[in-house]
Amino acid sequence: MVYDEFLNGGIGIGRFTMGAYDDFSSTKLSQDRYDVYVNQDYVGQKYLLTAQESVSDIDDFLRNEGISDFQSVVDGDHYHIKALGNEHKVADVLKVYLQNR
Repeated sequence: MVYDEFLNGGIGIGRFTMGAYDDFSSTKLSQDRYDVYVNQDYVGQKYLLTAQESVSDIDDFLRNEGISDFQSVVDGDHYHIKALGNEHKVADVLKVYLQNR
């Protein structure tokens, strides 16, 4: 029975096509990426390589570095950080963080 379904285009169809006829329009071809700005100055790109990562990980990193005087907002694929204190320190710390990720 299974063999008959296989020969007639049943359950076996697609096993040997290796996805050649699949619709790729909904397939994720690359990771998510955000352009990161500090006070409107571009500092780098944040790539989300796993499903557990989030662009808000940047906020957690800054807080771990002792920087808490900032606000952040996502705008499409841009992540804007408004440094309320020393913007140069925030930008420098983020450049290193983004280059190492």
